[in-house]
Amino acid sequence: MQLTARKFAAMFVAAVMAIAVAVSAVPAKAFAANTGVLTVSSSSAEFNNKQVMAWQMFTATVTANGENASYTLAKEWEPFFKGLSDFDGKAEEGAALSAAAADYVIALGGDDTDNVVAFAKKASDWAKANNIAATASATAQMEGAKYVATFSGLGYGYYVVSPQGGSTASRGTDAILANVVSPKETVALKSEYPTVEKTVNGENHADAQVGDVLNFVLTSKVPNMAEYDSYTFNFVDVLSKGLDLDQASIKVAINGTPLVKDVDYTVGVQSGDAEGTNLTISMLDFKARHGDKAGQEIKVTYAATLNEKAVAGKDDAGNTVKLQYSNKPGADELGESVPSITHGYTFGFDLKKTDGAQQALAGAEFQLKKKDSAAPVSLVIVSQGNETEATVVRPAKPGEQGVESVVTPVSGLVSFTGLDAAVYQLVEVKAPDGFNKLTKPADIEIKAEYNTDGTLLNWTVNGEAGDSEIVIVNKKGTLLPETGGMGTIAFTVVGSVVVIAGVAWTIRRKRNAQ
Repeated sequence: MQLTARKFAAMFVAAVMAIAVAVSAVPAKAFAANTGVLTVSSSSAEFNNKQVMAWQMFTATVTANGENASYTLAKEWEPFFKGLSDFDGKAEEGAALSAAAADYVIALGGDDTDNVVAFAKKASDWAKANNIAATASATAQMEGAKYVATFSGLGYGYYVVSPQGGSTASRGTDAILANVVSPKETVALKSEYPTVEKTVNGENHADAQVGDVLNFVLTSKVPNMAEYDSYTFNFVDVLSKGLDLDQASIKVAINGTPLVKDVDYTVGVQSGDAEGTNLTISMLDFKARHGDKAGQEIKVTYAATLNEKAVAGKDDAGNTVKLQYSNKPGADELGESVPSITHGYTFGFDLKKTDGAQQALAGAEFQLKKKDSAAPVSLVIVSQGNETEATVVRPAKPGEQGVESVVTPVSGLVSFTGLDAAVYQLVEVKAPDGFNKLTKPADIEIKAEYNTDGTLLNWTVNGEAGDSEIVIVNKKGTLLPETGGMGTIAFTVVGSVVVIAGVAWTIRRKRNAQ
């Protein structure tokens, strides 16, 4: 009986080496004993660094052209088949048991049918429960655009392969059945490990002004929990020290349907000025309440306010989330997903106030506005400048008392921090004594460009590198020349006196003549 590389022998010929299984009508010299390389691949980053174990259930003798093979049941797998309730070869031994076992597997159906998938899980669970030593193990590593676990030097045969536990939405087991009957064999990992994505304002990055509210979303899928009696599923989120979490804004939903806090999930928050905020969303009775929702979207949303600890032009590092999830049925073992990261940035600029001779000017009073806003930005004085240092200001946070303007110190320097990538305007509301006030606002445009991973590529202020100064000049306020000054007024007064005197003399002369 000839067999393809994907099917087992259903008949054994006792004449070949007494107990060896032969393929009828194929000469013995056509078979070759050899080893092959088996790779298990996945495009999911969650597979990276996962351990994969392989057990050889059947050895195989393959024809020289690789189109046919015969299989012999490995000794350690005999108890497995004899323990199957629907296996008819329990009383058989040796070659007859091998033939019965091969017939049993062939009868399960074609590749990836439900019966074959269930058999893979049953075989994998049995090997683990009975501490059957794995024939080989490998660890998944990144190769090109995929993650691959490579087994080298495997003897030809039929293998049960089990990646480190994970949950799936597409099939109920991680276990794989794989033929190794050629020098290179590849199987794709069909199971899906839980993943999570974190976004801020719908992107993997955000720029904002101190006091701005940022909206975060954590997105995952309800895993397939069919293999488990209970299931742990936690969102472990970290907010940087530059963010103040609004705990009242936290919401959790599955497929758009809101869940109930302390019934479906709990919220744990730990805050520290130096370390930021740790937020943990733990699902309660997850399988009992939501085990029928495998594959549906589970989403956590919340808001956070950018605070004064954010540094201009620096990544607001630490905004990450990962999942903790059950990864071994019947045990308390937990797996962790690859962290999802968002990046946050704030910016600023330095103002230098000078006269026409490039000398620093104190006493110039400015308001800062966003160009599309009529109201000035409320500012907090972080530190007051002096002869050499700048006055440092930032936008006020909600509920914080601020001022509407800032005055340049003796150094003429003001450092504006905690700003958005946007167009601002500096409005001079009072010029230094003896100088003219600016006739119109000065535009300050902050631009930022980002890499595809959300990290900052570069940022500019009015087209110059972000650490450049903005110089604003005031001119001295001298009086312009006039005509019709005090001399004219004096001549007018003298002329009036002469006229009045002449009139009086004329009147007196007429009286005397009478």
